[in-house]
Amino acid sequence: MRKLEDVTAPNQVTYTENVIAELDGIAGSYADILNASGIKNVDPNRHGGNGMVFLGYAKWGWTESDDRLEATRMALLRRLRDWAPRYRLLFPHPTPTISKRLTKGIGLLEHWLTRDGREHDIPPTIAEAQTTISKTISDLRALADLLPSDDYPTRLVVDTNALIDNPDLAAYTDELGGKYAAHLLPVVLRKIDELKRGGRNEIVRQGAQRAERRLKGIRNNGDVRAGVRVAGDVIAKFEHIEPRGADLPDWLDMSVADDRLLASALLLQSDHPGSALYVATSDINLQTKLAAVGLPYVEPPN
Repeated sequence: MRKLEDVTAPNQVTYTENVIAELDGIAGSYADILNASGIKNVDPNRHGGNGMVFLGYAKWGWTESDDRLEATRMALLRRLRDWAPRYRLLFPHPTPTISKRLTKGIGLLEHWLTRDGREHDIPPTIAEAQTTISKTISDLRALADLLPSDDYPTRLVVDTNALIDNPDLAAYTDELGGKYAAHLLPVVLRKIDELKRGGRNEIVRQGAQRAERRLKGIRNNGDVRAGVRVAGDVIAKFEHIEPRGADLPDWLDMSVADDRLLASALLLQSDHPGSALYVATSDINLQTKLAAVGLPYVEPPN
């Protein structure tokens, strides 16, 4: 019989690596937009001769965008605004220096797309603008080098339905390898407790009761907040913190259980940037939302 310790972990791509790959894609699209753009002199003092001097005005500005360039800028602006909060989440406790670098870099990328006419940092040529963007992207990428590695390169969040279908937290070794940390979130534990008495039918109630018995058995193995062994190199950790965070995607509705789970998973991932975090779920709606924030999922085994 194959031992759990002998299962080789698949080549997991960490969440940080995925977010950096998104940044690289944004950089490529940004270069195309700049190549299609123009810069003009907008300094009101450029003509001189009237004795008046205007202070505080920008010297260089963008030329007008045609409809195609306008649409391309809007599309990239949407990608950037979707990416930025997820990247910021990787730095939940930034020092003032790191916070300044994040704000400066992301801010430059955004306002060179919005082009509201108040930019004072536009250089005189597109070539210099390309250099500025390249340096900005490089600095944002370099911040990821400050993020810590992880003792558990793979982590798992299990949703309520997956626990009811199969309460064995070590059942995912075929997909995730023999070493991972399984995290039980408050929104999931609360729902299990509700369903064991008020499930819509006897099958659901029995499944919730079975899951609760398995989880209580794990609790008897030690401190579940620090992590206890389930089987082989699989450990379980019970989380107690509810999701909060200004940098969470603004479309998440915390009154919706799936969104609370998703927010909790994102914050958990931000605490473990060097890991690849998966969510075990067969819920197609939750799977769609996971894809929207760049978190992968695994189907619970039978």
